[in-house]
Amino acid sequence: MKRILPLVTALIAPLLFLSLVGVVAGSASEEEESRILIETATTPEDHIKIAEYYEKQAANMENEAKFHSSLADSYKSRGKPLLGLAKHCADLSKRYKEAAEDYKAMAFLHKKIAQEMQKE
Repeated sequence: MKRILPLVTALIAPLLFLSLVGVVAGSASEEEESRILIETATTPEDHIKIAEYYEKQAANMENEAKFHSSLADSYKSRGKPLLGLAKHCADLSKRYKEAAEDYKAMAFLHKKIAQEMQKE
């Protein structure tokens, strides 16, 4: 358990940064509830709820990645003047995919924490 907490902390920092720059999707109240739950989680059920929140965020990021990837393809097919926009959208798609993977990792860790707590 003590080895997992530094990893969880290390993964939270990029997510907090992404939320500050507006990449993280979701309603303000849901984000606020999740933030409070993350700060106060003490039970396996709390960590399962957090994992579910992160899984939902991962799905949102994957949808955004697909959307921006399709935009990139569209811009590429329309010729040289739009190649800059194609690159921009491709870069965004990559960032959304990376955010999705980060959220999946956080969900996995919270599930693992919940399992460890249930063993105790």
